[in-house]
Amino acid sequence: MISNSLTTKMQQKFAPSQIQYMKLLQLPSQSLEDRIKEEIEKNPLLEEEDKKEIPVEIPHIKTDSSGRVRSKNSEKHAEKFKTDPGSFNSQEASMYENLMEQIGLVNLTQQQYLIGKEIIGNINDNGYLTRNTEAIADDMYFASGKEVSEQEVEKVLHVIQQFEPAGVGARNLQECLNLQIKRLNVKDKSIETAKRIIDDNNLFDMFKNKQYQLLLSKLACSKDELQAAEKIIKQLNPKPYSGSEGIYENVYVTPDFYIWNNEGKIEFQLSRTFNKVLKLSPHYTNMLESLKKDKSKENKEAINFIKERMDSANEFITALNRRDETLTSVMAAIIKFNYAYFLDGDIEKLKPMRLVDIATMTDNDISTISRVARNKYAQTHFGLFQLKQFFSNAVEDEQGNQISSDTIKSAIAKHIEKEDKSKPLTDDKLVALLRSEGYVLARRTIAKYRDSMNIPVARLRKKIT
Repeated sequence: MISNSLTTKMQQKFAPSQIQYMKLLQLPSQSLEDRIKEEIEKNPLLEEEDKKEIPVEIPHIKTDSSGRVRSKNSEKHAEKFKTDPGSFNSQEASMYENLMEQIGLVNLTQQQYLIGKEIIGNINDNGYLTRNTEAIADDMYFASGKEVSEQEVEKVLHVIQQFEPAGVGARNLQECLNLQIKRLNVKDKSIETAKRIIDDNNLFDMFKNKQYQLLLSKLACSKDELQAAEKIIKQLNPKPYSGSEGIYENVYVTPDFYIWNNEGKIEFQLSRTFNKVLKLSPHYTNMLESLKKDKSKENKEAINFIKERMDSANEFITALNRRDETLTSVMAAIIKFNYAYFLDGDIEKLKPMRLVDIATMTDNDISTISRVARNKYAQTHFGLFQLKQFFSNAVEDEQGNQISSDTIKSAIAKHIEKEDKSKPLTDDKLVALLRSEGYVLARRTIAKYRDSMNIPVARLRKKIT
């Protein structure tokens, strides 16, 4: 039976200005600069104003009676920085372009070139082929209707596997290492032993599992020869694209914050302060005033156009200023929370800090703090860090004191660094060692932290002695 009825429902909706603010908030400095340029190109009423004559403002940490952070600005100049405020080099591979450039130098038929293009499109950022040759042949048939045999794909793949860097186009680790070691044409006994290990599936499995006694028996070689072969294999690159040189474009990580110790006082600066500020174009604001004096139809259209662009420009400027205020407030809270750590960068002084802690201190939502911490960097006087690295969970010691998980990780790493590599420390032994230092942790907790640092289990850390 059909009936009409009224229902009420609460639904949260964000205003366009709020959405714009949230989008700007999560952008790192470099992306923000690109976004500002894009907005200036779209809106003729926006202009950049040089800030060279404006002193750099350094927000100092001050709290009200409730413990919430407020920022008080004092004037300083850019030369007060204790670190170089330049950009910091990073690397990002233009892998596809590089491989396509190389394939363009090879004498291939049109069909082979198309196969090569399809193969390159299925190579991931580490240089590995992610689809098998049969699947690639099927993909090409469905895309073009032309039949391509698996043998043809294999033939072109073999060509690509000769490209730089060595190991690119491999389908697994063993093939990747094999492609690299085959390029070592030097006649050397240890290289020949290394080739034997990588070529043979059984020997390679023994090597991966550190079954050295079995290897010595199967290879009929001495410990010294096996150690030399192991050293050669470990020098090969398991991720040919992520660790190779000469095939990368230079890009830059621009810190979003600069933090330094000024004679025992921690100060910081938003990086955008060194750039330009946005303002409304005086040319268009003057034009608007002139047009208002004449009420003609054409002028009304022009007035509406300018007003619309002016509102959009004001919204963008407001969102941008609000972003800076939020970032300043959040960083002030982070520094206040871990002031002792920021004085000298001693990891043992880093207190566990959660998103909710900073959200409470700044009267912000947790999602806001998450957006601030995402993809942003802080250049300190003791190194460059992602903002999210300052956040960590708490671990309690025997006295019930809260310790940062980063402190625990640092302790684990130190013990493993000093261990006897012929008898590496098991997770149970690490538990006992940390307990003697006052950190009472379960074995699974130790294993979790060890895994997060990409440290393998004891069996795989064992070395030939």
